[in-house]
Amino acid sequence: MSPAVQRRFGGLRALGFGARLALAGGRENTVRTVLVVIGVGLGVAMLLLASSVPSARHHRDERIHRRIDVNLDDRAIEASDHTVLISDIDTVFRGMGIRGRTVEPEGPAAPLPPGVRHYPRPGEMVVSPALGRLLTAPGSELLRERLAHPITGEVGDAGLLDPGEYVFYLGGDHMVAGVGGTRRLDHFGKAYPPKPLPPELVLLSVAGIVVLLVPVGVFIAAAVRFGGEHRNRRLAALRLVGADRRMTATVAAGEVMVGTLAGIALGAILFMAGRQFAGRVEIQGLGVFTEDLTPEPPLVLLTVFAVLTLSLVVTRLAMHRVAVEPLGVVRRGGGRSRRLWWRVALPLLGLVLLRTSVRSPSDLQGTSQVGTMVVGMLALLVGVTAVLPWIVEGLTRQLGGRGPLSWQLALRSVQLNGETATRSVNGIAVAVAGAVALQTLFTGLAHPPGASAARTPHGIPSLHTQVGIARLDNGTTDADQYGPAFAVTPGVQEAVDFAELTVTPPDGGFPQAVRIADCAHLRRLASLPFCSDGDSFLTAATGADRIHDTTTWKAGVTLRIGANGPYWKTPHITAAAHATNASPPGDVGERVLLATPRAAGPTAMAHAVRTVSLTYTATADDVQDRIRTTAARLDPSFTVDFPGRPRVDPALDGIRRALLAGVTAVLLLIAASMLLGALEQIRDRARLMAVLVAFGTRRRTLAGSVLWQTVLPVGLGLLVAALIGTTLGNTLLGLLGRPVLHDWTTLLAMAGIGAAVSVGVTLLTLPTLWRAARPQGLRHE
Repeated sequence: MSPAVQRRFGGLRALGFGARLALAGGRENTVRTVLVVIGVGLGVAMLLLASSVPSARHHRDERIHRRIDVNLDDRAIEASDHTVLISDIDTVFRGMGIRGRTVEPEGPAAPLPPGVRHYPRPGEMVVSPALGRLLTAPGSELLRERLAHPITGEVGDAGLLDPGEYVFYLGGDHMVAGVGGTRRLDHFGKAYPPKPLPPELVLLSVAGIVVLLVPVGVFIAAAVRFGGEHRNRRLAALRLVGADRRMTATVAAGEVMVGTLAGIALGAILFMAGRQFAGRVEIQGLGVFTEDLTPEPPLVLLTVFAVLTLSLVVTRLAMHRVAVEPLGVVRRGGGRSRRLWWRVALPLLGLVLLRTSVRSPSDLQGTSQVGTMVVGMLALLVGVTAVLPWIVEGLTRQLGGRGPLSWQLALRSVQLNGETATRSVNGIAVAVAGAVALQTLFTGLAHPPGASAARTPHGIPSLHTQVGIARLDNGTTDADQYGPAFAVTPGVQEAVDFAELTVTPPDGGFPQAVRIADCAHLRRLASLPFCSDGDSFLTAATGADRIHDTTTWKAGVTLRIGANGPYWKTPHITAAAHATNASPPGDVGERVLLATPRAAGPTAMAHAVRTVSLTYTATADDVQDRIRTTAARLDPSFTVDFPGRPRVDPALDGIRRALLAGVTAVLLLIAASMLLGALEQIRDRARLMAVLVAFGTRRRTLAGSVLWQTVLPVGLGLLVAALIGTTLGNTLLGLLGRPVLHDWTTLLAMAGIGAAVSVGVTLLTLPTLWRAARPQGLRHE
């Protein structure tokens, strides 16, 4: 055979020899291979979960489109046997949104909403499984009182966005199209053409993908190096008997490929097993159906290729010093100081790329700019893994020789096994850096430019007293019993009835509010100098409020009711008045017209919405839920709004919950990595611990040393992660021109996570530590 063929067959024999070492190289090799398989399997399962995200999003979008219940075709639908009347009766219970609809079929062939087998009769309802469980759960008395209707069916999966969504359909009676938000439909669903995401959501999505996948890659890189010291000594022995660099590298590649391939198979098994329980698990309020978790085939192939490549590259890099020094075991005696320049240059390069990749938010739609941004984020996050070992090495060198025995043992262990000590901590440092960056990004996006200067809404007397608004959009204005019913609700201080109207200038402009009530009720909304039927008053904006006022009130000006309603003429304004605490806050700084029924006229009264202004004690137990329950008992069509509550963009909130769910899963994965790493260190130092115990060292001291050698790298890693994470978040906000706001509670929470992980890993390793410290551990072969 030619030399090239001999080299090729020699390489195959070396690969096979490495594979045999992994499978039949003694107990130590078996344990190491099992650790590698478990670590790689967990990482692959996470990557397969990530490769299912496009499929899950596609299925979710399809369900959203199928259950759209609004006529978007701008065509008139006449009543027939194929139509249904529907109106929204959404509600909220203890911060959880509940989707509700009142439905009344107009014929036997009326279309059914997705997931509903039959229409409920008037007064009955069908509910989703999650809502059914919530209604029967302890502590849901207010919700049961609010939805006190017989349950006659269940909403199927086709009508739900996820298994944990709360949905119900209530049977209606005598509904009228066009009144109270009631609309007529002849079909459910609407197909939307794909639209480009806004720059904010593009940035969030790209940042989330990078932040979630980089820690998984770090975790897999750490997993394939489990038991690296034993392998290095074994390969150094091969060098002594004549193996060259290429052969030792090939043997190591064969050894690691066995564990990697077995880990990929284990990851697939773990993913398929966990997939069966997907419908029962909810993270950060987000869940998926089992069929949603279907990995995309190209992404599966990419995952297998990336994991194999990563394992081989990491193994080759870890062998560099062994290949140069045949007696690689001498590294236990210490090594050269780590070079700092390239470790600092990596995150600086990432920062420069981020600063120069996007000139304006519109650039986020371009592929090249997004690619440069991804490379910059990768360099910045991977920079954590480069800087952390240097910091740990330098600090342990400065702190050595002082402190209690457990502290000194921990420092010496970190000095001798610095790479092992920081290998698993790198994962949690990168994950925390990404989490801090995402939280900083969320905080900035939730506060648009100028939000920090927004004033406190008028009409809120104190932090303990709030104002709510209950509206019934059914065109009636004679329901005077609503106010007294709300007034007796526990926690409500005052309830004022009035009718509300929205008018706009005919040539376009900002909406303006008109509130109609008799003099007795108007006096509760404003401090009136006098009042008689036929008068109208204008609440005056004062001080800083004037700069926000966009209203153009003037007697005799013709305005339009709503967007397409009849025309209405502004009545004579009798005087100006100051709003009281019972007056609900309008838009920032706007003046509101208060009118008596005679001044408003019959046209305004016919189109006004019945409204109740509620002043309530914010500190009362479940006061907002009690108000919503009272509203639902009076009429399910009541909508209740609490203006003091911040409004959240649904798309932004959906991405936020998805990313936080992913961060939570990644942190759990990294915690498992730290546990495996700690067990590996104890296994490698079993004889040393047995010797220490034989010489009188207390087990409590050994446990303390294990805790310190976990706490020290984790603490330093969290400091580096907080610095790089805030830098990344600030830079991403700068790309969008958003204000930089920091959520310091998040940093404290991350510190708490690090402390909890350190203590938890120590406690879980104690049984292995006690077993390793037994006298039998002195035996050596």
